[in-house]
Amino acid sequence: MSLNKKFDFIIVGQGLAGTLLAHDLIEENKSVLLIDSNLKASASRVAAGLINPISMKRCIEAMPSYYLTKCLDRFLDLEKKLDSSFLKLKPILRLFDSIETNNQWNDKYKNEGMRIYIKELLSKNSFSSLNDSFSSALVEPAGHLDVISFLDVSRDYFSKFHSLLNEKFDFSLFSDSEISYKNYTADAIIFCEGFRVKDNPYFNYLPIAPTKGEVMTIKIPSLEYFDKVISKGVYIIPLGNYLYTVGATYNRTDFTDKLTKEGQDFLNKRIKDILNVDYEVINSVAGVRPTVKDRKPLIGLHPKNPKIGIFNGLGARGVLMGPYLSKQFSSILNSNSNQNLDFETIDRFL
Repeated sequence: MSLNKKFDFIIVGQGLAGTLLAHDLIEENKSVLLIDSNLKASASRVAAGLINPISMKRCIEAMPSYYLTKCLDRFLDLEKKLDSSFLKLKPILRLFDSIETNNQWNDKYKNEGMRIYIKELLSKNSFSSLNDSFSSALVEPAGHLDVISFLDVSRDYFSKFHSLLNEKFDFSLFSDSEISYKNYTADAIIFCEGFRVKDNPYFNYLPIAPTKGEVMTIKIPSLEYFDKVISKGVYIIPLGNYLYTVGATYNRTDFTDKLTKEGQDFLNKRIKDILNVDYEVINSVAGVRPTVKDRKPLIGLHPKNPKIGIFNGLGARGVLMGPYLSKQFSSILNSNSNQNLDFETIDRFL
């Protein structure tokens, strides 16, 4: 990159939100400078990337169906664009934990609207490796995104064909009047920093409520591959070669990337409740999610400076919601209009 360059947009943070937004803006022929230091505690770096259209606890539609359609279509397009594979489509097997849950799902299955997602109700004890004595249900379309692979190939793409600064953003080097950082200037800057937005002087008034999550990788020696994502209190995602990802925990007081005994004990307890075969723990990681108190994303422009924006707080359903919201926000950035939006912007906190 040249020492002095003008961009249409600077994006701070190359997690899931920043990466999706960068792709959208670039495809609209906008020049983008990404600034990111690849931090360990990034939630996107430890996220399992679950694509689940149903609230498993209440058995209701998690988001309008067009979010799921946009999610699947967008990641398939990005696979072609990046010549890579990171979208893993597979059904979710919802193991019931009681007769009451079984009855609830059977009632929902009779609802034509939920049959879009609930493909089949299975009989009890259908799987020899699992504790499914209260039976189960299959949910699809569903699956998961290999988030690390998506971020890595995208990072290579941005670095090779566009502009990427591999460093931590330093607010002392930023001018909000000129929208400049070091020797780089832009028409607008968008912050996609994850939970670190709590330290952002322009958006620290937003009610971010960071939540730490721990995720475990296990090996099941007797089960080389299970072709479904298992859900019962936690998720178990098949990776192949006897390996599975298990998650996640919710810790609202510790925002480090350190593992905790409580978190690891919780995951092991849940695994033993699901599996009736032996397993071994391979490794565990932790990251901090940028969750919001009202459980809605943080999207919009600063109330006093519309050249400064935020795209953050996608939460636990970030992979499902991200593609649709990113496309909507990129349209706002290009038209400077909030009309015809079906989600609330950060203006709700004014």
